Parts: sequence; structure tokens; C-alpha cells
Amino acid sequence: MTARISSFTDDAARTRVLAAYDRAMAYWPEPREEQDVPTRFGTTRVHTHGAGEGTPVVLLHGQSATPAEWAPHVEALARGGRRVLAVDRVGEPGYSSQSLPIGGGDDTAAWLEETLAGLGLERVHLVGHSYGGCVALQHAVRVPERVASVAVYEPPRALAPLKPGFLLGAVAGALSGSSGFQRRWFMRLIGETGVAAEEAEAGMLLSLEAINGFRVRLPQPRPMSDEELGSIKVPTLVLLGGTDRVMDSRRAEARARRLIPDVRTEVVAHAGHGIPMEVFNHRVPDFLQEAELSGSA
Repeated sequence: MTARISSFTDDAARTRVLAAYDRAMAYWPEPREEQDVPTRFGTTRVHTHGAGEGTPVVLLHGQSATPAEWAPHVEALARGGRRVLAVDRVGEPGYSSQSLPIGGGDDTAAWLEETLAGLGLERVHLVGHSYGGCVALQHAVRVPERVASVAVYEPPRALAPLKPGFLLGAVAGALSGSSGFQRRWFMRLIGETGVAAEEAEAGMLLSLEAINGFRVRLPQPRPMSDEELGSIKVPTLVLLGGTDRVMDSRRAEARARRLIPDVRTEVVAHAGHGIPMEVFNHRVPDFLQEAELSGSA
């Protein structure tokens, strides 16, 4: 099937989604800088916090989540003098604009490489959630010289297949047209995150607006082969939700431990697909420091 370009459903949807985006981004810590990076695939909006001299941290958000989802985590990741950059992925609802189709992993890697080069970043820590976690792992396979470490939370399909129940729920939510049904399904999906109620509400409303007002035409994450996972030589952290509805967390953890040479894993009890703030904000900064002290960064 020919790859297509993602788009808002109409101008009114674009206005609604971007208004929700702006409200959710207001929870980011200040100072926050914005810049647009041109690539062959379109212009990429990037949000930056911090100005340290250490290896920068690049954040890759989940599908329909936008960089707003990183608001509760940016200050923790910036500890130790790190610059934190969150990219608004081309082909997702936000301020990035897509001009060429993205047909697969090679295109995704090319887009991210052009973005990192445009930012003048030689070597980075990649931190990804959900779809963004898959992008981070694949980049460590395709462009290992760019990656100092990888930390991911809940990368679907990369380590284990999707649960049938998740697929049925996603289809039912998309077809229902009921905002109440979609809201309940979304809340069950993300589970408890520890994020303040107002901030969590802003993020949820943004995701619901994005799901209903934007046509995503990006390739779905694909299963990673044993050979690909075995080729990831940089320090890697894999965090998984113990009550995740998307994939079998224990199966994913076992596969990561078996195949990725320098891996640390943890299944977070009572966590779902949404990022658990307290665990993430402790484990990931500690992991980044460990990677830097080991000389890999």
C-alpha cells in the first residue's frame, strides 16, 4: 500500500487540536525554547529546556501524545546539567508539518537523523514512550554512532506482540464516536501515572482531540528481530507496566534481557501504558548518569 501524508481532518480540527496542544504545553517547565528544523520529510518543531554541556537528552513521544506528555518529566531529566529536547514528530498532530510520506523504519530513521543534524547534536541519549520507544530502539540499530544510550517505556510490538484485547478496544473506541467511551478506554489504557489531576486532564483531552481530529499515516511499529535487538550495544533501559493492556510485559522483559547485551529492565507494578512519574523520574536520570560514568556517552 502506498504511504500517505498525515493530516488534520479539517481546519476546525486543526484549530481544536492546536489549542489543546498549547494548553497542555503550558505545563512544561520554563524556560522553554521552540525552534523549527527543516528535513526532507517536513519541518520538525522542537522544544528545549536546559542548557547544560553534557550529552543532550532527546525525547520521542507516543502516537497522538505530542511533546506535552513529557511535561512532568523534563526537570528530572535535565538534572546534572543536561539539555532536554522534545521533538514533535513529523506525521503526528502538532506544529510539525509533513511534506513527504514516511513509509517505514528507514524513512523514520532518516527523518530523525536530519532532525538531530539540524540541531547540531552529535551524540544523544534517546528516551522514548510507546511508539517513540520503538523509534528510539530502531535508531540504535540503524545509526548506533549517534546514540549514547536508550531508555524506553512500553515500546509496543518491538519486544512482544500486541494483546488482542487492546486491538479490539482501539477499534471499538475509534468506531464508537462516543467521547465518553473513548475517555473511559483511554483512562483504562494509561492507568495510574501519579501526574497532577489538572495536568493529566489536559494531556488526556489533547490526545482525544488528536485521535478524533487527525489522520495518522505513519507505519505501525513492527516486531524487532533477535538480530536487531542483539545489535544494540549501548546501555539500554526498558521499563514496562505491570498491568499494561497493550502487550505482555513479562514476555517483553524476558526477551529484552535475553537479547540486548547491556540492558536493565523493570516491570513497574500497578502501572499501565501511561508513564509512571515517580518511577520514571527516578530510574531514567539515574540510568543516564550511569551511562555517562561508564564512558558510553
